[in-house]
Amino acid sequence: MSSDIVKVEPKTDVRIFAGRLYNHDYLWFSSNEISKTSTTLPFLHNYALCYALAYYQRGVAYGSTPTYEADLAQMPLYATPASSKLQTETTVVTFNALDSITMRTDLKPPVNTPDLGKRTYLNPVFEKADADKPDAGYTFYAFCYNGEAPRTVIRLGKKGCPVRLRWNEIRWTSAEWITTPIRPTHPVNPLDIGGDIVRFDPIMLPPHLLLRLAEIQNDWFVRKGGHIVHIPKRVAQKMGLPAKP
Repeated sequence: MSSDIVKVEPKTDVRIFAGRLYNHDYLWFSSNEISKTSTTLPFLHNYALCYALAYYQRGVAYGSTPTYEADLAQMPLYATPASSKLQTETTVVTFNALDSITMRTDLKPPVNTPDLGKRTYLNPVFEKADADKPDAGYTFYAFCYNGEAPRTVIRLGKKGCPVRLRWNEIRWTSAEWITTPIRPTHPVNPLDIGGDIVRFDPIMLPPHLLLRLAEIQNDWFVRKGGHIVHIPKRVAQKMGLPAKP
């Protein structure tokens, strides 16, 4: 065993799945928004994926700030951010911003003229239609705590876009503590990193930035069959892994 790698067998059974996501409709959420122009980037935040995969919704909410930590602690899984390896096709839709009460497009001074806005949607991706593109769709990883496989049909985005997921389980037996820089095969959430970030390429995506590419050291990973999966801090705790071996 290399001196810069320490292998540890987990104390609890956490299943890891490599997922591929296909949106079967136009997918929209505000990656960034200026005035009435909203853009959707081809990266899916892991918090949004967790809520969708866990079918987690709050019937009653108190306060004016999100409660991500409390919500995520109750979910039976945790996901990494997702991205597409191919050039993502988008569609721009122009619309009139209407007053929901008067159904008018009044401006100041009051003139009934169009108040135009724009939204950029991610185009639908279908597994069979894109069979000649093996890298089509959005790839990510999911850690399941309850022994079950993740759902294969969910809704995602502001308009509840229907989504199909395909999963392949990663049969792993040990986690590796790696002290030299290594790049995961997926985007990472910087809040999930317990080690040191050596290099990174940020993506500005609410509720906070993601790292499209990152080199990380002094942290836990699972490597199997070409997959290099960074283990988030909260998942490492579920596995019974120490903060440092």
